Amino acid sequence: MVLKFIDNVGGKTLEILDSFYEALKFTFICTLHLLRPKSYNPAMRMVLTKQIYFTAVEIIPLFTIMAVLFGSVIIGAVIVLASEYGLQDKIGSIIITFVLDEFSPFFTALLISLRSSTAINTEIAVMNVNNELNTLRRYRIDLIDYLFLPRIISGMISVVSLSILFAFIMLCSGYIFTLFYMNMDFHTYKHLLISAIELKDLLVLLIKSITFGFVIMLIPIYSGLKTTNAYTAIPISVLNGMVKLFVAIFFIEVLSLLIQSL
Repeated sequence: MVLKFIDNVGGKTLEILDSFYEALKFTFICTLHLLRPKSYNPAMRMVLTKQIYFTAVEIIPLFTIMAVLFGSVIIGAVIVLASEYGLQDKIGSIIITFVLDEFSPFFTALLISLRSSTAINTEIAVMNVNNELNTLRRYRIDLIDYLFLPRIISGMISVVSLSILFAFIMLCSGYIFTLFYMNMDFHTYKHLLISAIELKDLLVLLIKSITFGFVIMLIPIYSGLKTTNAYTAIPISVLNGMVKLFVAIFFIEVLSLLIQSL
């Protein structure tokens, strides 16, 4: 009984370690292709352009509305709490830290994950089940350059650009609350934010956005590749991929908070 239990635990551990190794290997290969100039051929650039449009451009109207709503409400809540605890002189730095370092990249990553990552996971899984990926391999088409790399790069570009847009709209819409609650003119509000922005905040926004963008495309692609040859396995693949993706997003967020607190 004990030996069987140890055998089961050992088997599961080896299986997890093997899956982790395969995921790291796939990540490493994709990163090498990302840094290789010849990967950026005309066919790849054409797919990349379309992918950026689908991932970032089409979502802008909804994204703008949500940024305005969240900006006025959340920044308003931050200002009220700061005022209650006598932190009026720290309002600028609190808003900048919250919006740039935390909320903008995190919320953007979640929104793109829900909209695009599920679609990409399903797309790759369907292509895998239909043997379309094997067909491309027979024609000696590099799957990473033609299929995976454009989606990964579009994720990185989309999260970075939309995070910056989200932060800008959120900060601008936050003025609405400061105008009515604190009777603050726009010049004072603008000076409050500009004086609070540091290079660190911009670097955190950029690095987190790039990391989120890389992860929210890589994990769905890898999950789609691991789909077994059955249509019934596609929903399971998407579900597993999204669970792993959200775990990875929260892990990156927690790791970022730990690093910034050092």
